[in-house]
Amino acid sequence: MSEHISESISFVHSITLSHGRNAEVWDTTGKRYIDFVGGIGVLNLGHCNPQVVTAIQDQAAKLTHYCFNATPHDPYIRFMRQLTEFVPVSYPLSGMLTNSGAEAAENALKIVRGATGRTAVIAFDGGFHGRTLATLNLNGKVAPYKQKVGVLPGPVFHIPFPSKDNGVTTEQALKALERLFSVEIDVNDVACIIFEPVQGEGGFLAMEADFAQALRAFCDEHGIVLIADEIQSGFGRTGQRFAFSRLGIEPDLILLGKSIAGGIPLGAVVGRKHLLDNLPKGGLGGTYSGNPIGCAAGLASLAQ
Repeated sequence: MSEHISESISFVHSITLSHGRNAEVWDTTGKRYIDFVGGIGVLNLGHCNPQVVTAIQDQAAKLTHYCFNATPHDPYIRFMRQLTEFVPVSYPLSGMLTNSGAEAAENALKIVRGATGRTAVIAFDGGFHGRTLATLNLNGKVAPYKQKVGVLPGPVFHIPFPSKDNGVTTEQALKALERLFSVEIDVNDVACIIFEPVQGEGGFLAMEADFAQALRAFCDEHGIVLIADEIQSGFGRTGQRFAFSRLGIEPDLILLGKSIAGGIPLGAVVGRKHLLDNLPKGGLGGTYSGNPIGCAAGLASLAQ
């Protein structure tokens, strides 16, 4: 495609897009396509959603950027207020904004380490949480993400993902969890268990509700933080605001991204306030985290 772009990025479709509208895109030759990819789960509201476009244009004329760690800005504050009201849990939510879903996952690992004093993580076979350094280790597959990179820092253990569509039962997954604590790791060293209510790269597998409820009870018993990765499954993709609702549980932390802002880069970690407040002041955030234009797009997305 171009000698100026790394071949390690790769791509699936050998067309070059020019523009999009709703559920359709056009390539540079003018050929029209129905878009079943949606930028990989990013465009739940479609391409160039009018309300999102207007919000971006209006915000760009007011304030294009400010680092929230330096000085708070109104779009970040308003978006976090509405986002925490939008997530359906019974407890008061707190949170932070990031540049992407993978960055949200990385920050969640920092948060649980700070809150629990533990380091080990349990994830699931077939899971996907990003391509950044720490999230690679969470992913429950080798190719292509771990190839030539190897095992990365931090103790991470994987167990089977129970779903009606892959033949793994709740009983089998719970036995695998029990085996971990008799063979691999002390339960008191586990900081968190991270799961996708519906796995994306794993084959669009929906987690069994009885397993999720057993997992919730197990985490409560042992002081383990339960993290729901809703980056792909959130914001209406399963017919509900978030897929964890059908499981009959409330996670402690929820990771958000992709369709959070109608196609503009944005991510978030929301959850129990006592967890998010455990790092030193300045321990969370980033130069572009919660950019005003992204927050404006997020507000327009939530309004729909």
